[in-house]
Amino acid sequence: MNAALNAEWSLRCGEHCQALERVLVEIERLDEVAWLRRPAPDKWCPGQVAEHLVLSYDALLRELAGEAGMRVRPSWWKRRLLRLRFLPMLLKEGRLPSGAPAVRELRPGEQPRSRQALLETLRERARRFELELTRAFEAGAGRLTHPYFGRCRRRTR
Repeated sequence: MNAALNAEWSLRCGEHCQALERVLVEIERLDEVAWLRRPAPDKWCPGQVAEHLVLSYDALLRELAGEAGMRVRPSWWKRRLLRLRFLPMLLKEGRLPSGAPAVRELRPGEQPRSRQALLETLRERARRFELELTRAFEAGAGRLTHPYFGRCRRRTR
């Protein structure tokens, strides 16, 4: 791996770790009532959001292990429009547009697991994901599939 690409990879891994740590700190601050409180009837409680993150890591880990990735939902031309319109916002601002639905395989159940159990699982999956993605990246692979943007290509300079 060339030096510029290695530096970029290290930067992105650091950003992932920082973002995950911010989420974990916020989860640890919550009491049991807040853990289960939905901000609105149609919104997820913090426990469901944490479960969604675990399910996302699980799907990505399966793909890194050689299994099928997430099924791509839109047609190629809709996917192109989504990439042009929303991917820059996601990469620059770190946010998705509100109301973007989660695909079925990443939706949490109605009742999340206990906060402590989910925290431990989330930490473990995040560590595994970073390890497996780094291995794949160093081997020249590591392309992952997004259900709305499609197969993401490896960025090289």
